Amino acid sequence: MSYQRSDWLADLDFLEGAVALWWAGRARHAELDGTDPGAVFSALRAVEPAGDLWAGARALRGGLWALGDCHLRLAPSVMGAETGWQSGLAFAPTPEGPALLWADPAISAYRAASVGDLLTAIDGVPAEKVLASLRLRPGSTPRQRHLFALQSLSHRDCLPGEPPLPRCLTLTDARGHDLTLAPEWRTQAPAAPPPPAVRARRIGDRTGLITVRSFACRDRTGQISDAEMARQLDAALGGLEGCDRLAIDLRGNGGGRDEQARMLATRLTGAPLVWMRHAHPAPYGGELGRFQDLILTPTATPQPSGLRLLIDAGTASTAEICAAALAALPGAALVGSPSGGAVGDPVEFRLPRSLLGVFVPVARYARPGTDAPIEGAGLLPAIEAAPGAVDLREGRDPVLDAALASFD
Repeated sequence: MSYQRSDWLADLDFLEGAVALWWAGRARHAELDGTDPGAVFSALRAVEPAGDLWAGARALRGGLWALGDCHLRLAPSVMGAETGWQSGLAFAPTPEGPALLWADPAISAYRAASVGDLLTAIDGVPAEKVLASLRLRPGSTPRQRHLFALQSLSHRDCLPGEPPLPRCLTLTDARGHDLTLAPEWRTQAPAAPPPPAVRARRIGDRTGLITVRSFACRDRTGQISDAEMARQLDAALGGLEGCDRLAIDLRGNGGGRDEQARMLATRLTGAPLVWMRHAHPAPYGGELGRFQDLILTPTATPQPSGLRLLIDAGTASTAEICAAALAALPGAALVGSPSGGAVGDPVEFRLPRSLLGVFVPVARYARPGTDAPIEGAGLLPAIEAAPGAVDLREGRDPVLDAALASFD
């Protein structure tokens, strides 16, 4: 596709207008991060794509990252031109630094590595310096940006002409010995069937754990399905009959469909619940309106006497709305570390010349009963806990342990 400078400028003019009119987080991120959309678009206009659409897309991705909002980002292209890559490695933030969480046992080069090994260098450069320099998926808070940079070592959606990186990782084990790994990047294949979105297990006679990894539950064909989410939730709760104390693990849940999150909430409360406190712009753009409350009708009989909601920097978007609503219930508490701080109801805009898509968040959300914004702040746990590298090595979960201990 021929993509000339006039096309690039027309796309930027359109997008700058959409951002000015619709971006709900503009004032919030100007206050928190000093973001200046005018300066970002001025810098983008100085870019010369030289007929290469994907060079423009890469520049646009970096410019949107600088605006500091998780939901203000490139959308998948209509051409399906991106290539998904997986390295077979996963890392988690810990107080000691990024640590290995998982390595694909089928890749022989990874067998010398151990869970809990610290990531100390990327392509020969200190790991934290590289992670701070990446401009791939934007985040709404420093902790979310760091998490997304770390996740890019596990999976990347690369634009045409863009190789998966890095090529070399240095890990340091508990004894201080270094190990160098070359990530074996492989094209991403969809799981068939997809893993369940909801899992449950009993912990004693009265206590149950429900893990909800996503609110974008998929059926056996890979399609997002509210009916499948309802089935999984009912099966989970049915297996926990008699448990009046529940821990709901929302760690790493980046959100999804509001409808699926509501399914969880209505099954856990026996009284009307303020689901979200939101403000949307007037029709066709304009000033954001006043906050309004959306009330859910309950279905739980009886309501659990104790509820613990496990959160971390990976808890974002719809999962944060869900956690904020449920945390307001009697006997409920947030446990873990601060959430991602990224909510916004993104709407997709297609640029007129390139047909590249950009998501723009068009709503603000506050914690129920307050006007305190979730965007850029997140939810703070009442009970703080986070795993360290030693916990990963020894298979401990101090967040779940803290949640269970708080029931007594």
